[in-house]
Amino acid sequence: MNTSSSLPAVVPILLIGFVYLLTPALTPKTVRFGVRIPAERAGDAAVASAGRGYRIGVVAVTAVALLTAYFVAAGTAARLSGVAVELVGTFAVYLMARSHVAAAKHAGRWFEGRRQVSVAETALRTRPEPFPWAWALPAVAIVLGTALFGVIRYPHMPDRLVWRYDGSGHPTSYTDKTFASAFALVGVQIAATALQLTLTRITFRGKANLDVEDPHAAERQRRFIAAMARCLLGLTAAINLTLFFAALATWDVVGSTGWFPVLLLAPTALTTIVLITVAVRLGQGGSRIRFEGAEDAGSQNTVNRDDDRFWKAGVFYFNRDDPAVWVQKRFGVGWTVNFARPAALVFLAGVLAIVVLVVALR
Repeated sequence: MNTSSSLPAVVPILLIGFVYLLTPALTPKTVRFGVRIPAERAGDAAVASAGRGYRIGVVAVTAVALLTAYFVAAGTAARLSGVAVELVGTFAVYLMARSHVAAAKHAGRWFEGRRQVSVAETALRTRPEPFPWAWALPAVAIVLGTALFGVIRYPHMPDRLVWRYDGSGHPTSYTDKTFASAFALVGVQIAATALQLTLTRITFRGKANLDVEDPHAAERQRRFIAAMARCLLGLTAAINLTLFFAALATWDVVGSTGWFPVLLLAPTALTTIVLITVAVRLGQGGSRIRFEGAEDAGSQNTVNRDDDRFWKAGVFYFNRDDPAVWVQKRFGVGWTVNFARPAALVFLAGVLAIVVLVVALR
């Protein structure tokens, strides 16, 4: 057992467990554990029982994952094994809760005799929210600043540049100074910025998931996409700032030990906390935003269309008849792809190729 090498695995495991515990509270009341239900069934005994079992299960899995990471000797193995146990275990707990709700829905015939409809708000297309391009400027400015600083610093860089560091910030390998090696992190900044801008722009104009039982669905959608777009662009700037600090270490401007790892991770970590806080405050699609007045709309006999057949395991959307490539998640906050659309698969393959390339280079 190597305590020092196992402890770094604690943070991601706890973060994943915390996010999974919060997720059910962030989804609309017409969706529980990936299952579409009528709004008045959100307080059903079966749904409440599934929620209790889910919370107990997530806590138990997180405890097992922490123990797994703690007792694995190698540092990298500890991080990977603990996170793997957490991801697989929490997903299994989610599937059990989903199965419990789906069984109750089927046995109780919750949608029988109800008028099932889908709604759309044309104003979301004719009068869309303006994309917050100004929020992208800090990320772009940091990339340009990093590149300019690198050009000025290049003649004074050492002939051998640090290529990799261990978890404590100590160099583990070096490479010869070339233009490619010196500006590799600038290239990562450019790729990350372009990818994040593209994703944010696409999701900003993505398919709106409107709730027929919610009179404020369109306004919730507007507020949600506007706030999340700003947070994602802010996160892009934070990631670029982290990469700038990493470049300073590679260029031998600052040391990589002592307080430096904290400085390196602080921008991205703090912005991620802000993103999670905003997501919790808003809920998926703005479901947690409060409005004055009644929350119910229309006839009690009118409910959302039961579209569970398009959601495999409640998380993978597969609908050949839907032209949308990007859709809002059924369980969680954010967006996912329509796996029935070839464009989505091509895009995912491209993202995976970029990630593999970056990992191979660095």
